Amino acid sequence: MLLFLNFLKKKTNEPKQKQAAATSTSNTKRINEQIAARKGELGEYKIDIQLDQFPRTYRHLSDFLIPNPKAKSGYSQIDHVVITPYAIFVIETKNYQGIIYGRKDRNTWLVNGKFKMMNPFVQNYVHIKALSSLTDEKYQDLFVSMVSFT
Repeated sequence: MLLFLNFLKKKTNEPKQKQAAATSTSNTKRINEQIAARKGELGEYKIDIQLDQFPRTYRHLSDFLIPNPKAKSGYSQIDHVVITPYAIFVIETKNYQGIIYGRKDRNTWLVNGKFKMMNPFVQNYVHIKALSSLTDEKYQDLFVSMVSFT
């Protein structure tokens, strides 16, 4: 009977340890997500500084959401759009350090051979499709996809 009670006692302690480990993991994940978001904002800010140097006839929008029924959240977050007399440039900004491994036909790429990231060209394609669904048909051929690694 005593052995059985000890077995139960160990089981009741394990969930607390697992819960503490899960809480620690979720806190670490949340902190890493905050750091990644901050780095992304910094990269977008660097591009904003450069876009401000274009002629006044060019217009740009940065960091905005548009409806996208095909996205999980229902929206696409677009880093930058530059409207010029020649084209509409949609820019996806990435602020990573190290070596980026990827190919145009792959959905995910690797940063430094370790961390996965979504193929930015695929990501931008989705943004352009969402934008083109909101614009007149005569502008459809003017979209140009660009990716900027800061």
